[in-house]
Amino acid sequence: MSASDEANVASATYREIKRRIVELHYGVGERLSEARLASDLKVGRSPVRTALSRLKSEGWIAISPQSGTYVKAMTPRDIRELTELRMLLEMRAAGDAATRMTDSALKTLRADFRLQSRAIAKGNVDAFITLDNHLHAAIYDAADNGLIRQILLDLRDKVQWIRRVCSVSIERTQDGLEELRCILIALERRDEARAAQAMRDHVQSAAAFCERLEGIADQPAVAGRPLREGRSPARFEGYADHGDGT
Repeated sequence: MSASDEANVASATYREIKRRIVELHYGVGERLSEARLASDLKVGRSPVRTALSRLKSEGWIAISPQSGTYVKAMTPRDIRELTELRMLLEMRAAGDAATRMTDSALKTLRADFRLQSRAIAKGNVDAFITLDNHLHAAIYDAADNGLIRQILLDLRDKVQWIRRVCSVSIERTQDGLEELRCILIALERRDEARAAQAMRDHVQSAAAFCERLEGIADQPAVAGRPLREGRSPARFEGYADHGDGT
């Protein structure tokens, strides 16, 4: 196998392991052995080792002499640091998008908003996530900064993971709907400052929701789910299982 082929396999292995972590196929605290991953993914141990090294550097996994390699919980500090970086970049993107987004894109967002809002008002989390993703994607496209867009897409992998391990409430979903409405109105008014502020409020509210859950699920692995064979005794720091809404 050429060096190029090896790099491609390692990249694909990294993406698949991260996808499984984000989607909770590998739960918080679950031990990830090279041998088992190589068997599951039908690749050699070398690309697995490379993928795990990258995941460790990005904060997805941790390595302990006692517990081995396992999926890492995010601490309140991790959440705050993620929020601070995301806030800066999301505000910049929203402000730029307010003056750059096409009328056609705004009409599409407004139609999407009408389509999803009734379901969201009833607490439909999937509808909220769909609308949230569409709005952010449209903002990233309109802002037209490739580097900021890529960083934010990487950060949103962590956001999606947090959504899945945070408990959701109808109240949070409905609050989120109003936050998205404020962002859309600011975009439609071409108000750069208001769009940035509305985005700041949205990101802050999402982070505050997760921080309020601190201490609820201080137990091994994912709350409400028994330890499966192979999980480490790592603690699950502050988030209850299942649901979205960040």
